[in-house]
Amino acid sequence: PGWRALATEDGGEVDLAAMADALAGRDVVFLGEEHDNGIGHGLQLELTKLLAARREVVVSLEMFERDGQEALNLYLWGTIDETEFLERSRPWKNYAEHYRGVIEFAKAEGLHVVAANCYRPLASRVSKEGRWSVHGEPWAAQQVNAGPGAYRDKFVAAMGDHAADMGSQLDQFFESQCIKDDTMAESIARVFAGEQRPLVVHWNGRFHSDEGLGTVERLLARVPDLSIGIVTMISGDNRRRELTDAERGLADYVWLVPATR
Repeated sequence: PGWRALATEDGGEVDLAAMADALAGRDVVFLGEEHDNGIGHGLQLELTKLLAARREVVVSLEMFERDGQEALNLYLWGTIDETEFLERSRPWKNYAEHYRGVIEFAKAEGLHVVAANCYRPLASRVSKEGRWSVHGEPWAAQQVNAGPGAYRDKFVAAMGDHAADMGSQLDQFFESQCIKDDTMAESIARVFAGEQRPLVVHWNGRFHSDEGLGTVERLLARVPDLSIGIVTMISGDNRRRELTDAERGLADYVWLVPATR
């Protein structure tokens, strides 16, 4: 099919149904993506459908911000049409190609969808003025962890040569990253505030969930007893290879997918 799914526990190849069987017992499944990879998005949608066939699912998305929740709800309920929904919810540019499928599936199946992410202008303000500049805003997390640790080290490494030149602004850029992670984590945690325990399937860029860092660690800080599964995708031309030790530490499952041209 042009892609392979590998279980990191033993490096063995699995199909989507076997993944769904194994992940359906978790409380939250993170689907870490490369945002422009169409084959990867197709796998995410298919796995989401397979999980929804096995138990009650709530879909959670990085791609929608909290202020868009009302418009998202109204569209899922059939109260407003797609044109109004898109005008009010500010979807990503690649919505039609990559995310419309999961929204339409949720609409058809009556699933709740969480607009999980921080309101973008607030994250932008944090990158300039620091996280306290948005304290108390309802469309951002109430608590933000931007302290030292593995995730900060990973973020600094990802910034590359720019990090050395940024000075104190590096702290604000990291806080802007963390307020997205913490807002998504808080949004997911709210699903578990009551008696219900659905399976939350959360779509996000893989940096937010690889190695159990980012949004994952912040969710567990809020709801420590959750059982979490993590899937990531790695694009490239060699998909017949075995995973490296570092790749096996990223997630429970890795999708090897073709690179986007």
